[in-house]
Amino acid sequence: MIKALGKRVITSAYKGFPLAAEGRSIEEFLESKPNLLTSGFQFPMAVLRESALENNLVRMAEFCKGVDASLAPHVKTTMAPQIAKWQMDHGAWALTVANFSQARVFLDYGFKRLIIANEVVDADSIRAIAKVNMKPEHEIIFYLDSHAGLDIIQQALTGMNDARINLLIEIGMAGGRGGIRDNNEVEVLAQKVAQDPRLVLRGVSGFEGSVPGADRTAEGILKVRTFCQKIVDAAKILRPYVPSEKIIISGGGSAYFEIVAEEFHKFDSDAHILLRSGGYITHDHGYYERIYPFIQEPLARRFVPAIELWARVLTQPEPGLAILNLGKRDVGNDLDEPFPIKRFTDKFVTMSGVIDHLNDQHGYLIFGNDQQIAIGDAVGLGISHPCTTFDKWRLIPLVNDDYEVVDCIHTFF
Repeated sequence: MIKALGKRVITSAYKGFPLAAEGRSIEEFLESKPNLLTSGFQFPMAVLRESALENNLVRMAEFCKGVDASLAPHVKTTMAPQIAKWQMDHGAWALTVANFSQARVFLDYGFKRLIIANEVVDADSIRAIAKVNMKPEHEIIFYLDSHAGLDIIQQALTGMNDARINLLIEIGMAGGRGGIRDNNEVEVLAQKVAQDPRLVLRGVSGFEGSVPGADRTAEGILKVRTFCQKIVDAAKILRPYVPSEKIIISGGGSAYFEIVAEEFHKFDSDAHILLRSGGYITHDHGYYERIYPFIQEPLARRFVPAIELWARVLTQPEPGLAILNLGKRDVGNDLDEPFPIKRFTDKFVTMSGVIDHLNDQHGYLIFGNDQQIAIGDAVGLGISHPCTTFDKWRLIPLVNDDYEVVDCIHTFF
């Protein structure tokens, strides 16, 4: 299925691709040895850097092995089966998604073990998940955090005596998202699950990234540790109700995964520690770069930003202001505006400046007198929080360090 993506024909539905590429298959387009900057790409254009992706895949796999943890990367970041396959090839245990609609995309592309990092309360989805779990080698696990949610699951399974539903009890924190707030409620819910032979309790999970006040200050790190300890305490309560040899203890996010692994290893019995980091795959120039675990390590040991947006300078209506043909339709700015990092005329030049703000289709680049910027220049920008940039692109060129296009990555949002 994934190989068949190369047979797809490039059309105007894939924004930014050269006009000359339309009507050709992706395989045919790649045979022409296209280059992002010299082959007629119509900016704005998102690209992924191959060497950075490979670096991040290897570094995360190395980290997980070193802390005796498995990885189930949250692929809602990219919704790209090609990238998910690379993650599995680098040792991922499963894929994580946000809902059953996303799960279906990856099931269709041959992935068999999925975690839905959410409660599921749609009856049709619950029944479909139960049917998938009946298939050999297939396994879908999702979250439960309430008696009402359990009632919905059981009602959805009416008449399905051979159904199998795998569950993780989600632990939450006041002011956060889903999850049981009070661990005193954990055992009562687990007892009810254990009474239904169609339901299998696999372990416990939580998302430390939603802890209010979490950051890289001493106070923020303490809050993250405290929440992880709460998950471990819940695991101790649940252990007698988990039939598997090892209980799953899972945390997610690309900002504090080293704290998660350290705290989960304090569980006093055998556990399958499962990280669900997703943003690590591309990293970024902003949010994750400021707070991720490897920021203090030597450059060779860090993640590398793998996603860039390229735009053209449309006009310079005032001194120190360049208007780019890139806006909110093209790049996420939920945490930060994009960051100018380089420009290209006949060569690459490192640049400084700031994107003051974005309109739907325009970016306002403020630059100093030391910057020589001309109308028509190509400007490369880094981003913050990759999740809200990927969903704006259906086909993304994968480029080498010379910006030669070596593949095209499909997304399915």
